[in-house]
Amino acid sequence: MNYSKKYVLLAVMILMGFGAQAQSHQLKVMTFNVRFDNPADGINRWDYRLPVIKNYMNAKMPDIVGMQENLHHQNQDLLEVMPGYAFVGQGRDDGLEGGEFSPVFYRKEVFEHLQDGQFWLSENPYEPGSIGWEAVLPRIVTWVELKHIASGEHLYVFNTHFSHVSDKAREKSMEFMSEKIADIAGHGISIVTGDFNIRQDTPLYNTMVDHLRAKNKLENAAMVATQPVKGVLSTFNGFRQDTDPRVIDYIFVSPHFRVISYSVDEVMDGNVYISDHWPVWALMAL
Repeated sequence: MNYSKKYVLLAVMILMGFGAQAQSHQLKVMTFNVRFDNPADGINRWDYRLPVIKNYMNAKMPDIVGMQENLHHQNQDLLEVMPGYAFVGQGRDDGLEGGEFSPVFYRKEVFEHLQDGQFWLSENPYEPGSIGWEAVLPRIVTWVELKHIASGEHLYVFNTHFSHVSDKAREKSMEFMSEKIADIAGHGISIVTGDFNIRQDTPLYNTMVDHLRAKNKLENAAMVATQPVKGVLSTFNGFRQDTDPRVIDYIFVSPHFRVISYSVDEVMDGNVYISDHWPVWALMAL
């Protein structure tokens, strides 16, 4: 091969590299337990926290947000203060507007909605209000299939909130959710967000990570981020500065993503907390 052909080949390879890099698309994904509207929360009641959420969300502009504990009117408030978003999900009590939601919010200019669904974490997964195993309240998984408009890729987002009272309920919920993820998404592009109520320093957390890796090829985004994890060391605050640190909110991603950074943001306006959980987000490339 003469030098001129070598230079041409080198130029083509460089251009192909730049082209591949240009086709990478960044997404900001968040999990956020917004705390149900409880009038007994005093200075941290919903109407005081909503402006804090508005300012934070409009500054951060996540592309996907898996939320937990939302009541119906809170979803409507969030649509008002988060222009350009839509959500999927139903109330866990009746499959309509009753009880808490685990909605998935997404930016309408970034994604096209294809289909969505919801199932209960119980032996009767399509019976609204059903309670599984040793849980004391209905628990749900909301899912949506979205088309990423810029790339044309289809991806699945699953969002959940596990039981707060029983390790058995949490383990059975994790196993059942894993089965449903495999049924719905296969090994397609997938994101799982949620308040799992499973502390990172427990054997059950290790069981969950191993199971989701083996069954669904999912990894904790914090563990595969290329940059060090930023922010506070706890995802739960309980509206207090002296709460025992605990990480219970996670984002899991399939190997289609390269996780760039991961952060747990401490957000307050004076003495008003954004929620009793801190928002958790990951910047990733698809």
